[in-house]
Formats: sequence, structure tokens, C-alpha cells
Amino acid sequence: MNDGEASFREGMALLSDPGAAGRWREAITLIDRAAAAGEAEAIERRALFECMGIARHPDWNKALDSLTDAAERACLKAQQQLLLLADDRLETVSPIVNWRDVRSRIALGSRLKAPAGRTLSANPLIRTIAGFLTEGECAWLIAAAQPRLERAIIYNKETGEAGVHPGRTNQFALFNLLELDCIVEIIRTRIASALNAPLPCLEVSQVLRYAVGEEFSLHCDYLDPATMADEIAARGQRAATVLVYLNEDFAGGETSFPELRLEHRGARGDALLFSSVDPSGLPDRRTIHAGKPPTQGEKWLFSQWVRDRLPAAV
Repeated sequence: MNDGEASFREGMALLSDPGAAGRWREAITLIDRAAAAGEAEAIERRALFECMGIARHPDWNKALDSLTDAAERACLKAQQQLLLLADDRLETVSPIVNWRDVRSRIALGSRLKAPAGRTLSANPLIRTIAGFLTEGECAWLIAAAQPRLERAIIYNKETGEAGVHPGRTNQFALFNLLELDCIVEIIRTRIASALNAPLPCLEVSQVLRYAVGEEFSLHCDYLDPATMADEIAARGQRAATVLVYLNEDFAGGETSFPELRLEHRGARGDALLFSSVDPSGLPDRRTIHAGKPPTQGEKWLFSQWVRDRLPAAV
């Protein structure tokens, strides 16, 4: 094992160790060192840090240049990301590809900007955006989440801890720093654009899978000020939710707002955006909703919660 590979493995091990959460800067430094030494997988990870602005200023052009460098060094994940961003296709990568030509075909501006939407409810605000994700992006998210699915959890007001609950029976996969990539970060940036929100207001993204009969029963997405005052003080209120439908080959599975007599189900790639607070920023009970169970097939969603302000400095 060469020095670059050793530094990369050490850095990734630190990122994956829950007990080393305070050492993320050290992990980033190790991965950057490996990238500088020409380690292809480390260069692909550096691309993520460049687009997110982790330990540097965010720069999407630098990120795409790093992906190109990693692709030329035979990093499969970098190659797949470039092909999706340029041509929205997922396929086995040919060994004879001009990766700089692929890079030149990426229309970064249109990838980062949210399409126009329409309003389903003005008060509380609920909007839908058709074609928010491309077909390739939907397929990418499902493929990235599928091997990591586990039973979804919910915050327990009585214990103050998160755990499984009979009201939420679906599965989920989180996209923390270890699991993120430039494709997911482009989607997160598009969500921030749609909501006119700073990117750091977005919580950890999730992909959800609902099998037949699985559901998320009636609930509100805002944080209860009576039980989560410290969390709200530190990171802000959960003010908005974005759900994106990743497939459409299922029956049932609507998102239901019973107080508003509204049910919605989008086509693949369509987004549903709704506020969980009123115009003054207070929790809005009318936004109580449920993810109804599919009656046939599987329902896949991308889920994003968004806070109303930047987290407090730590």
C-alpha cells in the first residue's frame, strides 16, 4: 500500500467512526493529502469537499475538474458521476472515453437551478415542481440507497431519543458526509435554490422506501418547542420539507394532508415542497400529514428537511 492509499483509508476510517466525530478536519486533511499524491478515490472525495466548501471555499468548477482528474485515473464512481451530469445516463463505462470532453458537456447552471413550480395551497404553503429531478438522478439515488436501507426511526418525546416506532414502518438510508457525492450535493443545492435557503440549513438527506403496507402515519415535521427547545436554539426550527418521487411504478402511496383535504402523488422526478410553520415562524398544526402505504409495488422518495436558520457556531 502506497502513502496516498494509506492516507485515504485512514481519513475515510475517521469519517466512518462515530467516536471520532470531533476529528473530521484531520480526516479531510488526510484525504486531501492522498488526493495530492494522485490517489483516484481520494480525488473523487476531494471533489465533494470542493463543491460543499468543506475546509475551503465552495467551487463547483474545481469540483468538476477533480471529478475529471479522478475519472482519468480510472475511478469508476467519478466516471459515473460525469456521465450522469453530462448526458443523464447510467451505464457500464467504456475504457476509451475522453473525460475532458464529457466534462465540457456538463451544463452546470441548469443542474443547480430549480425549475418553476405551482402552488397547491397558499396557506399553509404547499407547492409542487414537475421534473425537479432527472430520470438519471432518480436512478442514482435509488442505487446509492438500496444497499444501506434500514428501518426508519422517529424521535420519541418521552425518552428524548430516536428509535423505531409502529407509526413509521418504512425503510430509509441517510446521506451523511461519508455517503454523499457530487450528484447528491447538486440535488441539495437545487433544493436550497427552490426554497431560497442557505445550503447549511439543509439537514442530512434521506432516501425512503415504502413496501406494500408500509407507512408513515400522521405526524408534523416541525420540532415541538416544548420538548426540543435546546435543539431549536442550537439549529433552528424545522420549517420546510421537500419530498421528491423517485419512481412511479406503484399504486397508492399518496402524501395526505387531512386538515387541508389534500392528497398528492407526483410522477417520477416531481417534488412536493411544504412549510411546517406559519408566516410568523410558529409550528402550524394544519400541516399534519401522512405517507400513505402503497397497495402495489414499492414507493421511493428523496426526503429533505430544512431549518429556518443557520446552525449556531460550535
